[in-house]
Amino acid sequence: ALTCQMADIVGEDGTPALTRAELKAKRVAERAASAAKKEASKSETVVGPRLQLSNLGESDFGNIFIQSQDGCAPRTWTAVSELLPAMAAQQVWVRARLSSSRRQGKALVFLTLRESMYTAQAVVFAKEGSMAAFAAGLPKESVLDIFGEISLPSEAVASCTQKDVELQVRRMYCVSRATPVLPLQIEDASRSDIDLAADATLPRVNVDVRLNYRVIDLRTSANQAIFRLQSAVCQLFRSFLLGAGFTEMHSPKLIGTASEGGADVFKVEYFGGAAYLAQSPQLYKQMALMADLGRVFEIGPVFRSEKSFTHRHMTEFVGLDLEMTFKDHYHEVLGVIETLFISIFDGLNERCSSEIEAVRRQFPFDDLKYSTPALRLSYPEAVRFLREQGPAVGAEQVAGPLARPEG
Repeated sequence: ALTCQMADIVGEDGTPALTRAELKAKRVAERAASAAKKEASKSETVVGPRLQLSNLGESDFGNIFIQSQDGCAPRTWTAVSELLPAMAAQQVWVRARLSSSRRQGKALVFLTLRESMYTAQAVVFAKEGSMAAFAAGLPKESVLDIFGEISLPSEAVASCTQKDVELQVRRMYCVSRATPVLPLQIEDASRSDIDLAADATLPRVNVDVRLNYRVIDLRTSANQAIFRLQSAVCQLFRSFLLGAGFTEMHSPKLIGTASEGGADVFKVEYFGGAAYLAQSPQLYKQMALMADLGRVFEIGPVFRSEKSFTHRHMTEFVGLDLEMTFKDHYHEVLGVIETLFISIFDGLNERCSSEIEAVRRQFPFDDLKYSTPALRLSYPEAVRFLREQGPAVGAEQVAGPLARPEG
């Protein structure tokens, strides 16, 4: 060791080549370079090979070019929402988007996979590091095919909906590689107003950005849940009415004259003449009743040329309409409507609890409260009730708070 030290500081002619301070600085620089090289190896990424479905066996990772399924066996897929502790030790194929990734060292990468509103953690551990480098280099929102074994983590994965499982990655392929820089981040677009108010440094995604990049904004859990809830409402509405003897109908949306008073119409050119977008299926429902269909309903678009001054006045929306005859009293209609709404509310609570909670996380709200049977008030009773509470009868915005004390 002494010989090496002397060789470093003494030249061939015996004169000092480096001072001790210079030698110390040299060694510090060498150690820094070594550490930088080691750190660079940790952050190293690889693009991966280009593969087709027919030759996936050539590599455990890479980029799939889906051209044809000829010559390859079909794969059995498992949805992220189906990854449960009861499936521990099973090997599955999952296709999902990469929500986030976190690298620890050269050979370990944690991935958060997202499919619709469900998320799960996947773990890439590769001794040689190539697969880990490939995983670490994948941009967020890329679509991945992952083959892995379901395991049970020692602690719940709090950041995922599938908290009690992990996916140990054996093979992974990128089906669609996202652009490295996205116009908005799903994490930012998913924050509630409460979160933003609590931390002014958090980025706020404005409405114009959401609308300009709507296809990305719709990937948030809340938006995914809203679409599912809307679908469930229509399904419950249709299912109940079909069970109650109603017939579904489809009325014209391009009509020759205004279909309902009290609403302006959209006028369009129609082969040299004029046509109008339907404001309501009302006329056609009544025609169906007079044609002895008895009970009819429709789920369809409604167009009204009204400036949207309030949330209750929209130029286009989906209407859920029903029409029915009654034998003795209009309370027969009230009975059907009452049971219909209770059926929809109960159905949403039973089938869509995950969706309701996903919306609540971004847009906090109170649980819907309703009584069975529903409260019925005559018109004079309703007017008197509103007057006793104080606000004017026309103040629609207070209807919710007023209804709560009565259940």
